[in-house]
Amino acid sequence: MVECTRRIEFDAGHRVIGHKHKCKHLHGHRYVLEITASSEELDDLGMVVDFGELKSVMKEWIDLNFDHNVILHADDENLGSFIANYTGQNIYYLKANPTAENIALHLKIDIIPKLFIKSSFQIIKIKLFETPNAFVEVM
Repeated sequence: MVECTRRIEFDAGHRVIGHKHKCKHLHGHRYVLEITASSEELDDLGMVVDFGELKSVMKEWIDLNFDHNVILHADDENLGSFIANYTGQNIYYLKANPTAENIALHLKIDIIPKLFIKSSFQIIKIKLFETPNAFVEVM
């Protein structure tokens, strides 16, 4: 088994409904996403996947949906509508609170399988840093 990882950074705002501390307020992070692919065999060029392919496919989706955007729980539609009306932004809604855990799970379960349908490799791990010192992993 050979693994390779591509790192992608993006900025987004969120808030966590029901949080007992600061995260209940709208705030932002410089997220760092690490996407890890693996394969039992290398391709004809000797790669699991071209790092550029991981970057272009994943970054395109991130840029359209998360980067410089607000990620909210679907139950936070009033705040999302206010922000969208005031700023013209598209708001990205999750079915759950936009914690690092839920964002990473959403990417791994709902988004990545649609982006890499016909691949000779598997995406085996998502690592999402919310801050330089705090991250989650989904395998």
